[in-house]
Amino acid sequence: MKTLFMSDLYPYFCDELSELGYKIIPTKNIKVFHKPERRHADMQLLKIQNVLFSLKDCRKTIGKSYPENISLNCLFFGNRLYGKLSAVDDVVLDFCKDNRIETVNVNQGYTRCSTLIISENAAITADKSIEKALKSHWADVLLISAGNIRLEGFDYGFIGGAGFTDNGKTYFFGDVSQHPDYEKIKTFCKTHNSNIEIICPSEPLTDIGGVVVIENE
Repeated sequence: MKTLFMSDLYPYFCDELSELGYKIIPTKNIKVFHKPERRHADMQLLKIQNVLFSLKDCRKTIGKSYPENISLNCLFFGNRLYGKLSAVDDVVLDFCKDNRIETVNVNQGYTRCSTLIISENAAITADKSIEKALKSHWADVLLISAGNIRLEGFDYGFIGGAGFTDNGKTYFFGDVSQHPDYEKIKTFCKTHNSNIEIICPSEPLTDIGGVVVIENE
């Protein structure tokens, strides 16, 4: 059994994952953030290798507005850290330097929100700057259209916040089959040996702020 840090704003997603054998730890309600982002795991937690960073570790002042709200919203992928480096917290950058982890700057500050990792070398995003950065380091990237993902309080959410990959499956929060690029997404996941699993298919595809997966000892 693995542990998932995730928002419990939509408890039915948590309930279904619990039935699949996951232990759920609800994220905190970070009141300094805009209301739709307050419980988002990708805004308050960052896992690099086996180290988990949280907002209490940050040296920078966390604020409501961009870019003060994205100190931990980075993408650790392919043993590199991608993010808007001017906004990434110093404790993270120092850790990367000490552990010889390359850091790559991208224009999209919500880097983790915007990227769904499918395998060690494959990811899905709607952001062209992320696509360019990942491809420059030999990753296979599927670029999809923006939108068509629920995020209450905003026009739309991001693909990285609407799913996660674990143990050969890519889980989506809500009915990803209604996304206009679903066939591309399904083929891409299959190409990288990951089967799609829809959590609560009666719900629309929803950005819940992603999931941080922890291996239980």
